[in-house]
Amino acid sequence: MSAEPRDYAVEMATPASGRQHHDQDDMSNVQKEKADASHTDVGARLIAGATVEFDEAVMRRALWKIDLWVLPLLALTTMLQFLDKSTLGYAAIFGIVEDTGLKGTDYSWLASIFYFGYLLMQPIAAHILQKLQPAKCLAASVFLWGVILFLHVVCDNWGKLMTVRFFLGMAEGVVTPAFMLISSAWYARKDQPLRMGIWFSFNGVALILGGILAYGLGHIHVGIASWKWMFLVTGALSVVWAVLLWFLLPDHQGTAWFLDEAEKHAAVEMVRLNHTGIHNNKFRSDQLVEALTDVKTWIFFLMATIWNVPNSIATFGNLVIKNFDYGVLETTLLGMPSGALEFVVMIAITYICLRLSNTRTWCMTAALILALVGSVMVFAAPYNNKAALLCGYYLVYAFPTGYILLLAMASANVAGHTKKVVTNSLLLIGYSAGNIIGPQFFKTEQQPRYPLGMGSCLVSFAILILMTVALRFYLVWQNKSRASARQAMEESNTEEELAQYGFRNLTDKENPMFVYVY
Repeated sequence: MSAEPRDYAVEMATPASGRQHHDQDDMSNVQKEKADASHTDVGARLIAGATVEFDEAVMRRALWKIDLWVLPLLALTTMLQFLDKSTLGYAAIFGIVEDTGLKGTDYSWLASIFYFGYLLMQPIAAHILQKLQPAKCLAASVFLWGVILFLHVVCDNWGKLMTVRFFLGMAEGVVTPAFMLISSAWYARKDQPLRMGIWFSFNGVALILGGILAYGLGHIHVGIASWKWMFLVTGALSVVWAVLLWFLLPDHQGTAWFLDEAEKHAAVEMVRLNHTGIHNNKFRSDQLVEALTDVKTWIFFLMATIWNVPNSIATFGNLVIKNFDYGVLETTLLGMPSGALEFVVMIAITYICLRLSNTRTWCMTAALILALVGSVMVFAAPYNNKAALLCGYYLVYAFPTGYILLLAMASANVAGHTKKVVTNSLLLIGYSAGNIIGPQFFKTEQQPRYPLGMGSCLVSFAILILMTVALRFYLVWQNKSRASARQAMEESNTEEELAQYGFRNLTDKENPMFVYVY
């Protein structure tokens, strides 16, 4: 360890052979920048005072260990969250409607009220995640939603169910914004789509596990009702997992117990190249204003809203399959292939994004086209053609792949910690709004085809295809308009000076070295 502190951004960007040649003037300037720690990204402080050297092999080893420890924690948390949300869908075919006296649109509102709670939580989550470490916030959220799942068991009417569903939405409202911050803080931009695709693909695993779990619990005909067992089991799993998550998921690279010192530095260097930082708990009002006046912010918001209108298929999916004239236990098993398709498509498309640069919007479009074809099949296939109806229903589950790429796009194309938090919050507000609107298109009186509900999916996919292509051309234009400023910076600054921009908590518009991905 060096006796004299060094700025991490300069240290990490400079070749090992040249680090000892920094002059004192440069060091003095860097130390002045450190004077106000509240304005400094945590990445800039992680290795202050260190002179650890590393090479590409160390960076690859660090990435491997992060994939080995952080990624599974996020994936399993995603699986539990989706399983918890989809438990209502299994409860619907196991008698919760009859046992609690639900009528008319009552069930639709149980799906929507969850997202009112989710929506209310977004500004609160933005504040919490700005001030506290996302990892600990995530663990606390999992624990709270596990407790609330237990409370479903004592609900015997619509009012009580509405109450617990609302608070369940609030408890889960921290999860996705925390995931987006964690992903951008641990992974290089080029690595984010695949990793986000992996943890999001565990929604598909949840559908498979949920089907198996529901099939087994559906055979229990003693004691409490089968739908209550679903809530008890998923609640217990969540509470236990929350405790493990609290101790296993590190706050940042500096507290990663599975990395040695060189690997910690390498892990921070990977993120520096994003020019998006790791974490900064200082709220910046100028970044708030920029987020609210940036065209990208509102494009992402509108796309997130429309993308989640079809998400009601997760709540009504089991009812849709059951209305194809299948039995209750058959329905639990026939829902599982949709999870398998979502998992495979998610991994395949996000892997393509990793291997081929700037293909994210094309991959989003491909996923939307698959979902569009599926919704047309469910909407128009003859009702006696069960194979076509089921095939169409399964294809609809390609659309979440596009949504996770949208989240990855927002994560990679927004810099400045306050701006990222605000943008993420607006994305989640759009997510909530879409999920509130979606269930209202599924009318009980329109069973078994739900023409309005499936029609809303079809129209949403068509609009999103057009918006995705438009987003691509907008980001290409942005890069071209900024190219001259970026070239001037490269010509007038040394590599060491350019490296410091990565952790200055600059926004994507303020940082001339920032390049948008699409």
